[in-house]
Amino acid sequence: MGAVRRLVDADTGEAIPYAPYAFSGEHIQVDKARVEAITESKEFTPSQKYMVLWWIGVSPPGMAPLRATGADIAKKVGMTADAVGKINRKLLKRRILIERGRIGNYRLYRISPYIAFHGTGIEQREAIKTCNPPDIPGFDNTTPSRWEAQ
Repeated sequence: MGAVRRLVDADTGEAIPYAPYAFSGEHIQVDKARVEAITESKEFTPSQKYMVLWWIGVSPPGMAPLRATGADIAKKVGMTADAVGKINRKLLKRRILIERGRIGNYRLYRISPYIAFHGTGIEQREAIKTCNPPDIPGFDNTTPSRWEAQ
Protein backbone atom coordinates (compact mmCIF):
# COMPACT_ATOMS: atom_id res chain seq x y z
CA MET A 1 0.00 0.00 0.00
CA GLY A 2 1.30 3.46 -0.85
CA ALA A 3 2.00 6.24 1.60
CA VAL A 4 -0.94 8.09 3.05
CA ARG A 5 -1.17 11.65 1.70
CA ARG A 6 -2.41 14.61 3.70
CA LEU A 7 -5.03 16.73 2.03
CA VAL A 8 -6.29 19.91 3.62
CA ASP A 9 -9.75 21.45 3.26
CA ALA A 10 -9.12 24.94 1.82
CA ASP A 11 -12.04 26.47 3.73
CA THR A 12 -11.53 24.96 7.17
CA GLY A 13 -7.84 24.01 7.20
CA GLU A 14 -8.80 20.58 8.53
CA ALA A 15 -7.01 17.48 7.32
CA ILE A 16 -9.01 15.28 4.91
CA PRO A 17 -8.30 11.58 5.34
CA TYR A 18 -7.00 9.98 2.15
CA ALA A 19 -5.43 6.66 1.25
CA PRO A 20 -5.18 4.86 -2.10
CA TYR A 21 -7.36 1.82 -2.67
CA ALA A 22 -5.79 -1.50 -1.66
CA PHE A 23 -6.52 -3.21 -4.98
CA SER A 24 -3.92 -5.34 -6.74
CA GLY A 25 -3.84 -3.10 -9.79
CA GLU A 26 -6.04 -0.77 -11.79
CA HIS A 27 -9.65 -0.41 -10.74
CA ILE A 28 -12.85 0.66 -12.43
CA GLN A 29 -16.08 2.39 -11.44
CA VAL A 30 -19.13 0.14 -11.86
CA ASP A 31 -22.86 0.88 -11.84
CA LYS A 32 -23.90 -1.70 -9.27
CA ALA A 33 -27.62 -1.37 -10.04
CA ARG A 34 -27.11 -2.20 -13.73
CA VAL A 35 -24.79 -5.11 -12.97
CA GLU A 36 -27.27 -6.42 -10.41
CA ALA A 37 -30.08 -6.19 -12.99
CA ILE A 38 -27.98 -8.13 -15.53
CA THR A 39 -26.93 -10.84 -13.10
CA GLU A 40 -30.49 -11.31 -11.77
CA SER A 41 -32.18 -11.27 -15.18
CA LYS A 42 -33.63 -14.53 -16.50
CA GLU A 43 -33.09 -13.21 -20.06
CA PHE A 44 -29.34 -13.77 -19.86
CA THR A 45 -27.68 -17.18 -19.68
CA PRO A 46 -24.98 -17.86 -17.07
CA SER A 47 -22.39 -17.69 -19.87
CA GLN A 48 -23.66 -14.28 -20.97
CA LYS A 49 -23.58 -13.00 -17.37
CA TYR A 50 -20.04 -14.33 -17.00
CA MET A 51 -18.98 -12.52 -20.18
CA VAL A 52 -20.44 -9.22 -18.90
CA LEU A 53 -18.29 -9.52 -15.79
CA TRP A 54 -15.28 -10.49 -17.93
CA TRP A 55 -15.79 -7.43 -20.17
CA ILE A 56 -15.96 -5.20 -17.08
CA GLY A 57 -12.61 -6.57 -15.97
CA VAL A 58 -10.78 -6.31 -19.30
CA SER A 59 -12.15 -3.16 -20.95
CA PRO A 60 -9.29 -0.66 -21.30
CA PRO A 61 -9.25 2.82 -19.75
CA GLY A 62 -11.39 5.53 -21.32
CA MET A 63 -13.29 4.47 -24.42
CA ALA A 64 -10.56 2.37 -26.01
CA PRO A 65 -11.65 -1.03 -27.35
CA LEU A 66 -10.18 -4.33 -26.29
CA ARG A 67 -7.82 -5.37 -29.08
CA ALA A 68 -8.50 -9.10 -29.13
CA THR A 69 -10.13 -11.47 -31.59
CA GLY A 70 -12.97 -13.83 -30.71
CA ALA A 71 -10.45 -16.70 -30.79
CA ASP A 72 -8.18 -14.85 -28.35
CA ILE A 73 -11.09 -14.18 -26.01
CA ALA A 74 -12.34 -17.78 -26.31
CA LYS A 75 -8.95 -19.12 -25.15
CA LYS A 76 -8.99 -16.82 -22.12
CA VAL A 77 -12.55 -17.65 -21.01
CA GLY A 78 -12.64 -21.35 -21.90
CA MET A 79 -15.32 -21.13 -24.60
CA THR A 80 -15.37 -21.66 -28.33
CA ALA A 81 -14.88 -18.68 -30.64
CA ASP A 82 -18.41 -19.29 -31.98
CA ALA A 83 -19.90 -19.13 -28.48
CA VAL A 84 -18.00 -15.92 -27.69
CA GLY A 85 -19.15 -14.38 -30.98
CA LYS A 86 -22.78 -15.27 -30.31
CA ILE A 87 -22.66 -13.86 -26.77
CA ASN A 88 -20.91 -10.69 -27.90
CA ARG A 89 -23.53 -10.12 -30.60
CA LYS A 90 -26.35 -10.43 -28.03
CA LEU A 91 -24.57 -8.06 -25.64
CA LEU A 92 -23.99 -5.64 -28.52
CA LYS A 93 -27.67 -5.78 -29.49
CA ARG A 94 -28.60 -4.83 -25.90
CA ARG A 95 -25.91 -2.08 -25.92
CA ILE A 96 -24.12 -3.73 -22.99
CA LEU A 97 -21.11 -3.93 -25.28
CA ILE A 98 -20.37 -1.12 -27.69
CA GLU A 99 -18.43 -1.33 -30.92
CA ARG A 100 -15.34 0.87 -30.88
CA GLY A 101 -13.64 -0.02 -34.17
CA ARG A 102 -12.79 -2.77 -36.60
CA ILE A 103 -9.81 -4.69 -37.83
CA GLY A 104 -10.86 -6.09 -41.20
CA ASN A 105 -14.17 -7.85 -40.60
CA TYR A 106 -13.60 -8.21 -36.86
CA ARG A 107 -15.40 -5.79 -34.56
CA LEU A 108 -13.62 -4.36 -31.52
CA TYR A 109 -15.74 -4.00 -28.40
CA ARG A 110 -15.68 -2.62 -24.89
CA ILE A 111 -18.18 -2.53 -22.03
CA SER A 112 -20.70 0.32 -22.13
CA PRO A 113 -19.59 3.36 -20.12
CA TYR A 114 -23.06 3.27 -18.52
CA ILE A 115 -22.07 -0.04 -16.89
CA ALA A 116 -18.39 0.41 -16.06
CA PHE A 117 -15.73 3.01 -16.73
CA HIS A 118 -12.04 3.49 -16.01
CA GLY A 119 -11.51 7.24 -15.91
CA THR A 120 -12.72 10.38 -14.18
CA GLY A 121 -16.38 11.27 -13.67
CA ILE A 122 -16.06 14.03 -16.26
CA GLU A 123 -14.58 11.57 -18.78
CA GLN A 124 -17.39 9.08 -18.09
CA ARG A 125 -20.05 11.74 -18.65
CA GLU A 126 -18.46 12.66 -21.98
CA ALA A 127 -18.29 8.96 -22.90
CA ILE A 128 -21.99 8.32 -22.28
CA LYS A 129 -22.81 11.10 -24.74
CA THR A 130 -21.41 8.87 -27.50
CA CYS A 131 -23.79 5.94 -26.96
CA ASN A 132 -27.30 5.07 -25.88
CA PRO A 133 -28.00 3.48 -22.49
CA PRO A 134 -28.00 -0.32 -22.42
CA ASP A 135 -31.27 -2.24 -22.65
CA ILE A 136 -31.24 -4.25 -19.43
CA PRO A 137 -34.38 -6.19 -18.53
CA GLY A 138 -35.40 -5.37 -14.97
CA PHE A 139 -33.43 -2.14 -14.74
CA ASP A 140 -35.63 0.84 -13.89
CA ASN A 141 -34.08 3.74 -15.80
CA THR A 142 -36.85 6.13 -14.73
CA THR A 143 -35.83 6.34 -11.07
CA PRO A 144 -35.19 10.03 -10.28
CA SER A 145 -31.79 9.29 -8.73
CA ARG A 146 -30.67 8.08 -12.19
CA TRP A 147 -31.82 11.22 -14.06
CA GLU A 148 -28.97 13.40 -12.85
CA ALA A 149 -26.39 11.60 -15.00
CA GLN A 150 -28.40 11.96 -18.20
